[in-house]
Amino acid sequence: MKYLTQVMALTALFCSTASLAEFQLNGPVQLTLGDGSQQQTEFGFAFLQHEGSYQFQLGPHNMAVDEVPKRYTLALMLNKDQLVWARDFSKAPLSGFHWQIGKHQLKLFKQKLQPARPGDFVLLIDDLRYHFVEGRPAQIHFHFDEKGISEIEVEAMLQPKR
Repeated sequence: MKYLTQVMALTALFCSTASLAEFQLNGPVQLTLGDGSQQQTEFGFAFLQHEGSYQFQLGPHNMAVDEVPKRYTLALMLNKDQLVWARDFSKAPLSGFHWQIGKHQLKLFKQKLQPARPGDFVLLIDDLRYHFVEGRPAQIHFHFDEKGISEIEVEAMLQPKR
């Protein structure tokens, strides 16, 4: 009976979502500031066990959590000077960035578009192209599972027809 109890306890431990869930995604970000200068920063995600509890890391911030968070949202706001605010990356407005997060690449850059689009910005996420919508902040939702990023969803941006 003692053996059976131990086997059941081990099975429960290994089948538990929380016990299997650990990931660390480094996220180097190359920023291009509004004045054209370049700046390197890091903005990654991690869900790791630490001293018997779980910690979720979001960029430079750590917080104790019971389970993998469902999602994180990065807001991109186009300002009147036709630059982008990404407050989680920089306190200064940006004219672009290149972010490698896990197996995903996100690039924001200016490009003359026909027809013209707000700010003439292009956002590429794993080769999918998006454009800003006038007067609306863009939202990039990172959905998580026990292995890391399960999906990236974009809201309030247009995806041109192919």
